[in-house]
Amino acid sequence: MIVPDASLRPNQIQLPAHVVKKFNIQNQWIILNRMPSLQPGNFIALKVSSPGWEYDCFGIPLEVVQAMNADFDGDECNLYLVPNALSQAECATILNPESQLGCFVMQGPKLTPTQDMLVGYFAKFNDIHFLPYKHSDLSKTFQVLYDCYGSQQTFEYIDQMRQFYLNVFQRQMCFALTLQEIQTLYEWGRESLEKFQQKAEMSQGCLVTQVLSGAKGTFEHLYQMFGSIGYQNDVFVKHSFWEGLSANEAVVHAKTSTEALSNASKIWEPGYSYYKMVYNLQGLYVDYKGRLMDGEMVIENDVLNVLHYTDVMSVEGFQYLLDTTLQ
Repeated sequence: MIVPDASLRPNQIQLPAHVVKKFNIQNQWIILNRMPSLQPGNFIALKVSSPGWEYDCFGIPLEVVQAMNADFDGDECNLYLVPNALSQAECATILNPESQLGCFVMQGPKLTPTQDMLVGYFAKFNDIHFLPYKHSDLSKTFQVLYDCYGSQQTFEYIDQMRQFYLNVFQRQMCFALTLQEIQTLYEWGRESLEKFQQKAEMSQGCLVTQVLSGAKGTFEHLYQMFGSIGYQNDVFVKHSFWEGLSANEAVVHAKTSTEALSNASKIWEPGYSYYKMVYNLQGLYVDYKGRLMDGEMVIENDVLNVLHYTDVMSVEGFQYLLDTTLQ
């Protein structure tokens, strides 16, 4: 079973101390995999933190959770030991996000900001001076940094951001939901969604900050919590979750939620072949001569004339590159 450990660098893992000692894997690289393996991010190399800990579970950094499509509700992962020196070297380079941060399948860095990191970034935006580029969206910030500074430097920026938000929440501020905030949002919920959002955006409560930072939810979700759930399959549900639903409203909402889950999920879309194809093609690259290469094999002699800059880096990264080089 996996559990979060925010004290780890984004390429480390905590293992039970008796396992570390038994297999003599102090500071060694291991491969962590979470099924189903539909994309390269489901396999990642992490360095064992020595001497391990007392718990019989794996502690993983939060920045790899999205790539592995994992959470902490009992998820299990497979751990593979890497015994020989050549495999250790490959883990330290090919599968290590510090050396290979980009991922074509994820269309961005393998490491992604955590919800706590998003909140800390939003709350202390003006106090963050160690990043050479800042966008209001932290994910776009990481993308631009990766586009312009490469894997290793961006990895260090992400790790600095991890240390920064931990310091903020452990020493500088208490981020917690209060009854006063709940009561205030409930009172604002007696009005329309537009007025509710206008008033909420001017406040600094816990729930509102999560929405504004992009960490979790929207103002529509907040309004459903404290104002009114609204129309569900052409049936108006007057009450909010805070007030509680009537029996009829609960049935209508449950039916709508089930239908929405089926329609919005990808359970009906065949994707295994697509992911396998992308995985097999991810070794392709364009060399300095503009040739499309697969290892030493030349696939196409000139492909740069059909590439758009957005195929190479993000729009924000390209704009930042222009701004910094043309000053």
